[in-house]
Amino acid sequence: VEFPLVDRMLEPPMVPNRPAMPWTSGISGTALGYLVLVIGFGVVLHPELKAFYRHGHGRMKNTVSAIDTIFACLFLGLLRLATGISDRPMWEKLRWAIPPGVFVFLVITLSTWANFLSYQSFALSAPSELIFVWIFARLLQPQERRRPCYPDLPPVVATTLGTVLLSLSEISGDGGGHGVEALGAALLCRAASALMMVSLRSSCVVLEGVSKKDTVSVVEIAYWKMLVTSCLCLPYAFLTEGLSPWRSMGSTAFWADQSSALLLSGSVLITMGFQWSTVGLNRSFRSPLCALLESTLKPLTACALVLVLADSPYQKILGLKQPKNATDIVGLCCLLLGLLLSIWSSRRRQSQVFQEQSVEFL
Repeated sequence: VEFPLVDRMLEPPMVPNRPAMPWTSGISGTALGYLVLVIGFGVVLHPELKAFYRHGHGRMKNTVSAIDTIFACLFLGLLRLATGISDRPMWEKLRWAIPPGVFVFLVITLSTWANFLSYQSFALSAPSELIFVWIFARLLQPQERRRPCYPDLPPVVATTLGTVLLSLSEISGDGGGHGVEALGAALLCRAASALMMVSLRSSCVVLEGVSKKDTVSVVEIAYWKMLVTSCLCLPYAFLTEGLSPWRSMGSTAFWADQSSALLLSGSVLITMGFQWSTVGLNRSFRSPLCALLESTLKPLTACALVLVLADSPYQKILGLKQPKNATDIVGLCCLLLGLLLSIWSSRRRQSQVFQEQSVEFL
């Protein structure tokens, strides 16, 4: 299956009297600004939610996720009205929005569960998403199957080794018996996130039209995707937690507690900001570099944030432990090495992609 429209979109712009540089061309300051916001909002959200859970609100975690998605859906709906609606039939948009919407629901559910059990395990498992993306791309993308796999093996092996070492350390050092459960939820979340990335990219390609009116914008795709997610999160919250969280949030005592009110409002605003900046990034970038940086810098930033917060006053609030034994240190080094090798390998392959005028699936 070929994607000529995506190939043309990813072609480097022609600059007179200067050779095209596929690794640096087509990147605007706006796109990089959106990239920073996507990474920032995405990394800050989970420790913020973890602080809210440990503040005595762990039994309303699924309800908070439902509230976040509902507000994000409403916000994207307003953006959709402001940017215009395509002429494609609604059922066709919904049909291609259902798979990524379902996977987003799984990501939210599993990340909420993993974050509640252990924020540290969840954050340090972020690089393992590269493994799942590589596996699913090999299984689902014909272009990837035609490529040799040996250039990708060094980052995959290093990331896998780091994940295994940190998993063993987390399980052996867990006194509450949640180590295996937290790691299992975190890894399932990363797998669902990789599938969401694959399905969302396919939806964007399929809904690319031949004219402006026929093309479904990324704002509209994001709206339908979030609508599907909200329709799944809300009944799931009622089934798992009932009406008790809603009564608690409707009480004056909840809003009288300044910390609870600020943390809940913060999660809503961060989720809306993340969705807005994600849409902005997809509207702005014309180079695979932004997608590559997002998929590598976000895990790297999450790991760095854990190390910084583990030696701060927020250590007890987030339930973090400092990596002191050799297994932790070697595991973190392997994860960082895997991310750096992934950047180098993707950069090398991107040069071949532009030369062959084909697209590498990120």
